[in-house]
Amino acid sequence: MPKRTLVILIVVALVVLALAGLVIATAVGARPLAPFRLATRASWGLLADEAATIDNCTADGCHKPVDLHTCGACHDEHGDAQLTKVPFAGLLLLTGDVPEPGYIPINDILPVLEVTRTVMPLLDFLKHNKVEEFESVTLASSDGGLATVAYEDLTPQSLLMPYADGVRFADEQLHISTWMKGVDRIIVVGREKPLRIDGQDTSIGRLLLGPTQWVTVEQTTVMLKSEEDGQVRRAKTAMRVEGAAVGELVANPGFTALVVRDARGKETTLPAEEARGTLLAVVFGRVTLVLPGGGRGQWIADVVEISSQP
Repeated sequence: MPKRTLVILIVVALVVLALAGLVIATAVGARPLAPFRLATRASWGLLADEAATIDNCTADGCHKPVDLHTCGACHDEHGDAQLTKVPFAGLLLLTGDVPEPGYIPINDILPVLEVTRTVMPLLDFLKHNKVEEFESVTLASSDGGLATVAYEDLTPQSLLMPYADGVRFADEQLHISTWMKGVDRIIVVGREKPLRIDGQDTSIGRLLLGPTQWVTVEQTTVMLKSEEDGQVRRAKTAMRVEGAAVGELVANPGFTALVVRDARGKETTLPAEEARGTLLAVVFGRVTLVLPGGGRGQWIADVVEISSQP
C-alpha cells in the first residue's frame, strides 16, 4: 500500500474515532465536553460576556483562579435572584415625581433588558423608567429605613443588587449607612414643582417624604355560600392608601372649603365637612385627592392646585 494512502487512512480513522467519542460522550453528558455543548446552545456574545465576568472577577481579586466554582455557587454567594428563597413575585414601588408611578416586579429589575450582570446601576434603572432629571431619590426599606441621596451624589457605582428580601442598595462612594437591604420603595423628587397649595409650589414626590398618613378606604363586606355545607361566610375587604394630609399643608387649617383644580382646569369646591381628613396621594399613577369617607367616584385625580378658603 502506498505510504500516502496509509497516512490518509490513519488520519481518517483518527477523525472517525474522535467524532465517535465526541458523540458518545455528548450523549452520556460527559462533563469535560460541557464547553463544547454550550457553544452550540448559547450565543457567542453571551459566552463572551460570561467569560469577561469571570476574568474581571479573578482580576479584581474577588476570587482566586484556583477557587473558581460553578455559576450557581458564585451567584449564591453574592445573593443572586436565582436563589430558591428569593421572591420572584416581589414588587418594588417606584413613586413620586416620575412619569409612570407603580409597582415593578423585582425580577424585571434584575436583570433589566438584556443586562447579564447581577447588579443594576440605580441611574440606569431610573433612566429605563423615563426618569433622567431629578433632585433626589429616596430608598425605603421594608423595616422602615430611609436613605435620601441627591442626584449629584449618585454615581455609576450606585447599585441595585439582588437580596433575599428583594433588592439591596450600595455604593462604595457613599457612606455605608446609606446602604440598604430589603428596598421596597423608591421615591423620586423632581426638579419641577407642578403642584401648588395655597400659593406654595411643591410636588407629590416632596410630599411623600413626609409626614404622611395611612387611611383605609373602600371598605366593603363580601360573602360566599359554600357548595359543600351551604353556609354563608363573610369577610371585609378594603384598600390602604398613604398620602400627605391636606389639612396640614394648607395655609388655613380651619378652612371652610377647599377649591381643587385638576390638570384639565376643572375646579371643584369641597365644603369643610367633606374635605376634612383628605389626603394627597398617588393612586394608580395619578396625583389624587383621596376622600376617605367617599367612594372612588368622589376622589379628584390629576390635582395641580389646592386653595383653602378661610
